[in-house]
Amino acid sequence: MEAHVSVEGFRRHLAIIAQTGAGKSYSAGVLIEELLRKGATIIVLDPHADYVFLTFSRDNSYHEFSNRVTVYRNPASTGRYVGKNLGNVTPYEIAFPDLEPDEVCDIARIPENASVIRDAVRGALESLRGRHYTIEDLISALEKPSWIETDERGKPDRLLLSGCVRAIKYIRSLTRLRVFTLSSTMVTDMLRPMSVSVIDLSGLEDKAMNYIASRILYDVYEAVSNGDYDFPVYIFIEEAHRFVPPKEKGWTYAAPIINKIAAEGRKFGIFLVLITQRPSKVDQDSLSQCNSQIIMRLTNPDDQAAVRSSSERLSADLLEDLPGLNPGECVIIGEITKVPLILKVRSRITKEGGADVDVVSRLAESRRRVEAEARLRLEGMGSKPFTGELE
Repeated sequence: MEAHVSVEGFRRHLAIIAQTGAGKSYSAGVLIEELLRKGATIIVLDPHADYVFLTFSRDNSYHEFSNRVTVYRNPASTGRYVGKNLGNVTPYEIAFPDLEPDEVCDIARIPENASVIRDAVRGALESLRGRHYTIEDLISALEKPSWIETDERGKPDRLLLSGCVRAIKYIRSLTRLRVFTLSSTMVTDMLRPMSVSVIDLSGLEDKAMNYIASRILYDVYEAVSNGDYDFPVYIFIEEAHRFVPPKEKGWTYAAPIINKIAAEGRKFGIFLVLITQRPSKVDQDSLSQCNSQIIMRLTNPDDQAAVRSSSERLSADLLEDLPGLNPGECVIIGEITKVPLILKVRSRITKEGGADVDVVSRLAESRRRVEAEARLRLEGMGSKPFTGELE
């Protein structure tokens, strides 16, 4: 018997929860297919390139909505599938001069109450304005602050000088992000009706990945909340625990805006889909805002407890069923269904990027290659001219 989830239910946030190999990314792909068909604007934060083949059908042909799928990749990303045909791939770039002084200070994690240090950064940036500059140029302007005005004795402001010295260590940390280029990609390129924008974050370090995610999410939130974009936006966040961990477990660039969208986004038409295998490592403020949940095989007691505490609709009986679910089977609860369901997710139309490695066939291929090389060596030895003597 077929069962369908309600599009009306997607006016709330959703969580897809399952341990590794249970099919959460595959199921997210099915939802992306269905939402795209309905006309949705979708942005996917993709740390492992699980969604970069959405342009293609399973037989590697283009499907009817292929031209509505774009893969964005920052030049610093090594990429999981670099060199392979992914369809429509375009750079996602951030120009350092496009950042406001306060944004530079925030990214560098200069405390808000460190007013002298922030003033030093603002002054140095102002001295560079009007030309293209890099992080290294900003560091030079802090190391040699000739832009600081002098007093009647020709002495520069000692307090501001000390701020420059203290600012350098913060600004140097930005060089490790390696995400800044010569131009910026506008979020309006991603905000198109009936489209999917996959942000391929594979190959990036966690800090760079988080910064890019935060930049995109802030821009989306501003555009939609200000009324610059009129249609609902669905944001799929794969590996959500890497972007929005519990506050006591650490800080990330993306966590504040994800929590903001979780709390306020739906009133503007921004809806989260948090995808994770470790719900116990996702900030409960965000997870509890997910009124609907698709839960697949889950055996870890801590993760089961996190799911139970974030959902009032998950009964003890359904919780007990989670460890026994087969790959592709799930429990669906919340706004997207009238009653709790246990069902098997349909087959995908699009090609999956994050499937497990076929170990059996790869090992067999490895053995065949070694045996073939051994045969060639033996044949080569047999064809060498005889150089000995016959008795």
